[in-house]
Order: sequence, then C-alpha cells, then structure tokens
Amino acid sequence: MDNLHRALAPISDAAWAQIEEEAKRTLTRYLGARRVADLHGPEGFDLSAVGTGHLRNAAPLADGVHCAQREVNPLVELRVPFELTRAAIDDVSRGSNDSDWQPLKDAARQIALAEDRLVFLGYAETGVTGILPGSSNPAVPLPEDVADYPEAVASAVSALRLAGVNGPYALVLGTEPFTKATGGADDGYPVLNHLEKLVDVPVIWSQALEGGAVVTTRGGDFDLWLGQDISIGYLAHTTETVTLYLQESLTFQMQTSEAVIVLETPPHGGGKA
Repeated sequence: MDNLHRALAPISDAAWAQIEEEAKRTLTRYLGARRVADLHGPEGFDLSAVGTGHLRNAAPLADGVHCAQREVNPLVELRVPFELTRAAIDDVSRGSNDSDWQPLKDAARQIALAEDRLVFLGYAETGVTGILPGSSNPAVPLPEDVADYPEAVASAVSALRLAGVNGPYALVLGTEPFTKATGGADDGYPVLNHLEKLVDVPVIWSQALEGGAVVTTRGGDFDLWLGQDISIGYLAHTTETVTLYLQESLTFQMQTSEAVIVLETPPHGGGKA
C-alpha cells in the first residue's frame, strides 16, 4: 500500500493497531449497502474501471470496418482527511486503551455515508445509477404511522414476488423510519420485530436513506466493485497533530431494475388528513 505513505507517519505499531480496530468497528456499524450488494474485490488501487459488457458504436475508421467502444464504469475515489493529536497517539505506547479517536470515527461515518449514497442513491456526475433510482417497480408509500409499516413492507415483498423476483428479501430503512420502528410498539412489541418476520434477514439501517427499500439478496442484481477497500493513509504531521485520511475506490452497477421496491416517505409537512 505505497500510495498510503503510512511509513512516514510518526505512529507506533501499537497505535496503528488501535486506530485500525476503531476504524473497523465504526465502519461495521455504518456500512449498510454492503449487506445487500454483491461485493467484488478489493482488486487493488490500480483498478481504474469495470466493464459493463456493452458496446457503444463509433464512427468507422475505414470503409467496411465496424467500430465500437466498450463501455466501462470508471471507479470513484473517496477520501476523508482527519486529524489526531500526537498525545493520543503517543499515549498508546504508555499503555493507554482510551485514547481519543473521535476524529477517526467521524471520518469513518462520513466515508460510509458516501458509499451508501453512491450505492443506494447513485452518483449522476460519475454515471452511477443507484438501487433506488434504478428501480422499475412502482414505489410503495411508507406511512406516517409506524404501526402501519408492516402492511407497507408486506405489500412491497408481495410486489417483488409478483414481479418474479425471488428472495431472500431484506428491508433497508433510513434513520427516521428505523428509529420509529425500534421505538414504536404494537401489542407490546417494537414494530421492528413484526417487520423482521416479513423479510429474511434483520432490518438494515442506512444513514443515506430518508425512507427505505425492500430488496432481494439472492445475488446477481447489485454489484459493488472495490478497487482499494477503505484504508487509512498519512498526509502530514506537526509537533502537535498527525493528519491522516480514509480512502476508498469503488463503483456500483445496477443489474436488475425489478429487484427493488422503494418505500417512499410522505412529503415533509404531510400526514394523515
């Protein structure tokens, strides 16, 4: 990993180990899209693009010669810098197990948010179509009343079956509906318990969504390609701080538009009449 320049950082092996462990723990909490997409790679930082399997016709270079260009999805690079104090880093060598890694955790949350947005919502500027905008199925409204969530999710699962999309099925919810589902109660149980009986895996939370989606996790429908997986690199240091960064290269390919039902939230300010 020469591109990360970690050997230049004034950080001991013990401190690197704590930093890596904290990053892993935080990313596991916040990376939602990886639980529904097929993960390919990491293939290495030098991977620049992934083929789509399609051609784009081009003007002939000579009479009788058919010319075409292979279509590819270039990888997108994500980078989030963050700053740690040298005191927190050096304290690890003194036996500390409670150094302040909050800037690292904040950076991990941000890069996870960017990855989830790219996969679920797409990134038009780079030509990436996300899972939600790529759906060809009619959306299902997500009710204002959390007690009505199970009916909406059951309707979405039924719609996938009718579209010929087999399970297993997964439910992904954004922060507000997920919080409602865990806090709301129906017959003495959180609504989340009822929702999990309608799908095949625990409900997935993604900070990138406002509403949610019901998707199949059968495989072959959503492809997340990693060049370099999320890694920690070194930028600079002073006598007081060390500036590091989280970096990733990735792209996403939507293969089956029928494989998702979007759960739309009502317009802000709306509600039951």
